[in-house]
Amino acid sequence: MPSQGFNTEFLSVPVSLPRLGESLLEVAWEYGEPLHYEHFSLVMNRETKMAFYTAHNIDRQTLMSLKRARWKLDPRVDIDYQAGPEVYKNNVWDRGHMVRRAAITWGSRPEASQANKDSFFYTNANLQHAKFNQDEWLELENWLLEEEDLDDKLSVFTGPINTINDQPYRGTYIPSAFWKVIVFTKGGELQCRAFLMKQSEFWDDHDGRNTLNLESYQVSLTQITELTDLYFQQELYDTNPMFYSPNNFTTSNDIDTPEMRPIESPTDIVDNRGKYTDIVQELWDADDNRFDVTRLADGRWMNENADIRLYEQGYRRPGKRDLAKFFLFDEVNTDKLMFLPSYQAFKRLIDNYNELERDEEKYSDVELAEIEHFLDTCFARYDDEDRISLMESVYQYITDDQSEGGLGFAQAKLTEMPFTSATFGEGQCIDLTSIETFRETVRNIWFGLYTNNFGNRQVKHASGFEHVFLGEIKREGSRYEIGGYHFWAKFFWDEQNGSGGKADLEYLGSFYDGPEGNLNTDVATLAMSWRVGEKIAWKEKGGFFVGMSPECLLALGTMLTFESFRNDTQPLSFFDGESKRRAAINGWRYDLVLYRETLKNQDRGFHLRSFYPVLKSRDNRDPLLAPHSNTDVLLYDEGDVVIASAMPNPPGVGDQNEWVSIRNETPGLIDVTGWQIRTKSGTTVLREKTKLPPGREHKIVVRAGGGGAALSNKGTVIELLDTEDTVISKVEYKSVSRRAEGQVLNFS
Repeated sequence: MPSQGFNTEFLSVPVSLPRLGESLLEVAWEYGEPLHYEHFSLVMNRETKMAFYTAHNIDRQTLMSLKRARWKLDPRVDIDYQAGPEVYKNNVWDRGHMVRRAAITWGSRPEASQANKDSFFYTNANLQHAKFNQDEWLELENWLLEEEDLDDKLSVFTGPINTINDQPYRGTYIPSAFWKVIVFTKGGELQCRAFLMKQSEFWDDHDGRNTLNLESYQVSLTQITELTDLYFQQELYDTNPMFYSPNNFTTSNDIDTPEMRPIESPTDIVDNRGKYTDIVQELWDADDNRFDVTRLADGRWMNENADIRLYEQGYRRPGKRDLAKFFLFDEVNTDKLMFLPSYQAFKRLIDNYNELERDEEKYSDVELAEIEHFLDTCFARYDDEDRISLMESVYQYITDDQSEGGLGFAQAKLTEMPFTSATFGEGQCIDLTSIETFRETVRNIWFGLYTNNFGNRQVKHASGFEHVFLGEIKREGSRYEIGGYHFWAKFFWDEQNGSGGKADLEYLGSFYDGPEGNLNTDVATLAMSWRVGEKIAWKEKGGFFVGMSPECLLALGTMLTFESFRNDTQPLSFFDGESKRRAAINGWRYDLVLYRETLKNQDRGFHLRSFYPVLKSRDNRDPLLAPHSNTDVLLYDEGDVVIASAMPNPPGVGDQNEWVSIRNETPGLIDVTGWQIRTKSGTTVLREKTKLPPGREHKIVVRAGGGGAALSNKGTVIELLDTEDTVISKVEYKSVSRRAEGQVLNFS
């Protein structure tokens, strides 16, 4: 009977195998199809001839001790794509078990015996220094089998961290580090702990003669993903206790991020953070009035029952071209929109404002009453009266002590923080005395009409609410531009409305900074045009959270405003400058961008000016090991097909093996036959018939036979052109060291 491999149903809560990122699928054996053995599975890397990762189950109650078996090749894998005995002969590099045999010899005697034998396939080995494999890593593995606080059933993932700095060795590479992720249940809930250990210290001490103080580190699961391009199921990120991005808790407790905690004994392992919860994720999760969102994948909706069907099109920066034939919102649950009080209260506010920025704004008594009603719906508790509202959560966060993860503002009237607007009375200021006075403060922050003095430009009657929720049209020279406009429901309603058969709002297309941005269902990044009367305004890059309720958008913007206040006097590590707040939501990284009013003296006031999310493809901070980083790479705007990487300085003499790799960023097949790679020294044409599937890369040797688009070690611009000589993608790199043979420059 064939082995079933890793059992995803082994724990009381299902645990799936990791998903390979696009960069891994290109070099995966059999497109990432797992190889199954007794009690474990693995996915092979054709490039390194070793596993990307292994996954195994442990039942500690039925473990038994068995004799070692003999190492052997796996006949299912081509011999050219697995590292065999010749790699490990006569050196200090062990055949390090990715799945330790002592961890899988459980179950019935025949099962345990088969698992023991299967663990000795070379597919389960990797180059680990003898000292590494026999000392530090072994201690961590022993803890897995002996720690009393762990459940008897565990699921474990293990693998190497391969970087551009890995040492070439006998046809493969010595990994820079190894990682291990342990999953178990506690009280019926999934728990996850992630660990990492470097072995690059051994590169200058191949014989292990020096005494090296190698440490295991407990790290965040997000960091493992950043280093490996492996993606785990969302629940594992949620239950991992380590911090990847900085936040107020890490600032208050002097914790550097991404967090790396040295582990010398099991007592050093962090299990939880006590009362701490991340305020951004907490608000997101508590948004009961959020709409579920689905996108298209392979021509089908990922979730047929979702409230919103988001039909993104184009997948390149459109500028003012219309790359979208259909509405962005293919379908929305309008019954839900009609039923929820905060959406209806918001809708009544739309006609209270003029679309043109230059037109004066003022509130009538009826409009002031509508503002009060909207705030009532945002501060109201949900059906469960025991749960506080989102705005109450923000108030607690603002006034909680910093040692407990709050911002530490006093529950008092803060006269040193005055409002410039007299919309709601003269002499108003930030007042945190009670939840009631906080509500008045929120009203002033968002709805107070103030004068914004940005450089030499003065905008009167400005409103944070109008700018963020509704958008406005401003004149820039001879053209009109859209300012703000960061609420999805307003976009949906404007798409539906119009005259003469033409919508007031035109969705022009979507685009993202990273290759997987179109998989995120929480945010939209797009270009748009907006027609008001005879005027047409443009926004070449904008965006908003999709499905978020009005009260959650108000809560997040208010939270960020107060974080901005605190950052003025006490710089917060999770802020990038004055206006960008780093955050993570559902495993995706964002910059939450907030601008406040600008006073006459160019200082910042206390009214909100703008607030919107920017989806990031990677964190701004350097990880422990940089697998795909090059500080001398400059990016230009990307199209449907992008230049993904290049090798200007291949190993050996000569430059005839220089190559450029291109990647299809769209969800469809693209024929790139006849396209060109061009540098200042020449052009290489893709003469072979080539069609790129979605997400796939194609490597082009640019100097085969001499001539062509040479990649200078002194740096150059590389362009990708289609058959019409249109530049589809363009990148630039600076000088490359002649000693850095084989270095790959990654542009995305």
